[in-house]
Amino acid sequence: MSIPNHQLKTDNQRLAVLCLVMFSVYGGLSEFCGIVGSRLARALWCSKV
Repeated sequence: MSIPNHQLKTDNQRLAVLCLVMFSVYGGLSEFCGIVGSRLARALWCSKV
């Protein structure tokens, strides 16, 4: 009984770590895209004006 329970616990930890990594990567990507997008929009707006 203790072995499957331990396996379940490690799977949950692995899933939590995976979610954390995916969340941090997605957050970093969205922040990077936001910075690039704002710079690009500013450059386009300045070139029009």
